[in-house]
Amino acid sequence: MASVSRAVVGWQLRGPPIAKAHSSPVHHLVLQRQRWRGSVRSSRSSNLGNRAVAAVTDDDVPAPARRQRGGSVASVVPQFDAQQLLRDVLLDGHGSVDELLASMGKLSGIRQQGILQHGPQVSARLQGLGIGSSELGLLFFRCPELFSWPAEERAGMLYSQLMGLGLSAGQAARCFAQQPLAAASVSFEPAIAVLAPLLAAGVKGGGRPGEQLLGDLLKGQPAAVGLLKFGSAALQHNVDNLLQLGLSKQQVVKALSQDWTLLAYTPERLARLEAVVQQELGADRQLWVKVLASQPQTAFCSEATLRQRVQALAAAFGKDEACRMVHVAIRVLAIHTVVWRRALAVWQQCGVADPLVLASSSPKLLGYDWLHRSRLANLRALQQWLPWEVSAAQAIEQYGGYVASRAADRLAGRLLYLEQLGLLPLLVANKPAAKREWRLQQGLSGSKQAAGEPVFISVGNVADLSSARFDSLADSALSQQQQDDDGLFSSSSSPSFEAFRQGRLLQLPAWKQLLAQAEADVAELERKLPPELLQNGSRKKSPG
Repeated sequence: MASVSRAVVGWQLRGPPIAKAHSSPVHHLVLQRQRWRGSVRSSRSSNLGNRAVAAVTDDDVPAPARRQRGGSVASVVPQFDAQQLLRDVLLDGHGSVDELLASMGKLSGIRQQGILQHGPQVSARLQGLGIGSSELGLLFFRCPELFSWPAEERAGMLYSQLMGLGLSAGQAARCFAQQPLAAASVSFEPAIAVLAPLLAAGVKGGGRPGEQLLGDLLKGQPAAVGLLKFGSAALQHNVDNLLQLGLSKQQVVKALSQDWTLLAYTPERLARLEAVVQQELGADRQLWVKVLASQPQTAFCSEATLRQRVQALAAAFGKDEACRMVHVAIRVLAIHTVVWRRALAVWQQCGVADPLVLASSSPKLLGYDWLHRSRLANLRALQQWLPWEVSAAQAIEQYGGYVASRAADRLAGRLLYLEQLGLLPLLVANKPAAKREWRLQQGLSGSKQAAGEPVFISVGNVADLSSARFDSLADSALSQQQQDDDGLFSSSSSPSFEAFRQGRLLQLPAWKQLLAQAEADVAELERKLPPELLQNGSRKKSPG
């Protein structure tokens, strides 16, 4: 047992309902709180690290008092020496007294008593599993409850279950750091028994145990440990509801890989959100299933937020057209309304004659933030390096999908790579049409492939081809040209695009100038757009 200066105060203040302010337990608790404040001030002004901190109450005893079921007043927190406790839980030098007090203050008195009693053993157990002091500190300050139970009863058991799924001790620690309430679980086994079979059944081809797949989910989304708090019946009820709505097990698993919280929502909540979409768009069940399957984060919205988003789309495009657009581009329901309104405004500033028409024909373009350096860099690159003249509006209308969905160092970077190789003249607006024209010029059938056909490169090739296929296309073009002039790379000496992207591209004046121009474009658009369109949504300015 610890010394008196940091001993656990083993009482709980319980009593009848408060009758008189000056004789009630609450009055005494408030006085204790006042004494504690004075004790902390005096301990901080001196070097007496062993001075005990007087008892405090939960959350300053909110009015009239924190009560447990049955009307009794909540337990008083124990006295303890904060600096000594840091040493006891192996965090001396890896945390401050203020952090410790804030962390302890999250817990009830009895759980704080548990930390004083069991915390040192839990810390030693976790360090034995391989958790370093810095990770241990982060875990303690974010999830103190884990340290308030006997090691073998809580931390040891839960860690064993997570590591049985393939997580390392450090990965398990990140789970608890992101979902502290998971430490209140006695066991994760009931939830694992539901999730593991679901994941195994939802992966095409199979071959891997569901437990491993669940471990992969937790590694990618540590907060998904929140699902393991559920009892088997409640979790199975939520799974069954999604299947009854019309999602397949494969769709459920794919949705979970995007956002684990989908499985945490009750059938009643999902039904209320579905009713909003049906009422405001006249949509059928099929649309709601598509929403949950492809954009599960939509279920995080409140009814009011989702209604506002749907009504905004209906007001801009009409109810029927908005419903059709959502079927094509589910993402517009998952993003803030400002994002797609800003897209329309940017297009208008770029010279698009009727942004609403463009949005109706290509609704997926609304799902991107167009006030973004990467997109504006792609837009400038197309205008600058395509062999034919194209305006900003034409580039958006014809190649908007590439502009929006490809990082600048891929689309603009590949165009600059072709420019460096001297291959830009091989870029064509319509590859099949270019081939037919060449064949007819040679007196050949326009529909049959002929020997010696030149290599043509489309914008789609530049944007979409894998690295290997793009390199092969560039090598074929270089070989066919049979040029080894000093200003050009030969097929044997030309670097791969990936090597070019990671090295020479970043040093090219043309690349640096392109990014600087894109930054200036962002700043100019921000000056022109109304303030309400500059709020919310992501407006990252990274080149990727």
